[in-house]
Amino acid sequence: MALTSVGYFTNVTMTDSGKNKSTLHYKLVSADIETAVTDAETLITALNAITDGVITSYSVGEEFNEDATFVAAEGVQVENVAIVSVRLDNTEEKWAQLRIPAPNVGIFLATTGKRSNEIDPADSALNTFLDLFVADTGICKISDGEYIADPAVVANVEGKRIHRASRKG
Repeated sequence: MALTSVGYFTNVTMTDSGKNKSTLHYKLVSADIETAVTDAETLITALNAITDGVITSYSVGEEFNEDATFVAAEGVQVENVAIVSVRLDNTEEKWAQLRIPAPNVGIFLATTGKRSNEIDPADSALNTFLDLFVADTGICKISDGEYIADPAVVANVEGKRIHRASRKG
């Protein structure tokens, strides 16, 4: 089992007069990322000619899928979510939230009882993930294009387990 490339895609977001957004996903037949960027620009030009919505953003990427049939272990549900609140790396007292579907029990303070629903801000695996969003060492930004404060400082991280509703069972 391995994640293998299945090709390139572009996501196009357009906005209407009420500031409502619609995101469209297109699979591209491009042979490489440079061609995919050019193909996405061609697609956007053609789409712009047939819509009254305003194209407000687009992204181009390569998609990878599992090459074998695979499901998680019994009892693992993506409706169980860890909400991790992190302090932003700025002078204001601002926080942001990251969601982790089907969180591993190891990122919580305990395996049973009340503390089993509280994030362990000192967990090394969680901090390794959060380090990806830190300005000096990170490779990601959170949704508003900001970095987070140092997750090694316990006061910068908190969170809990929640369960999101699902009609799938």
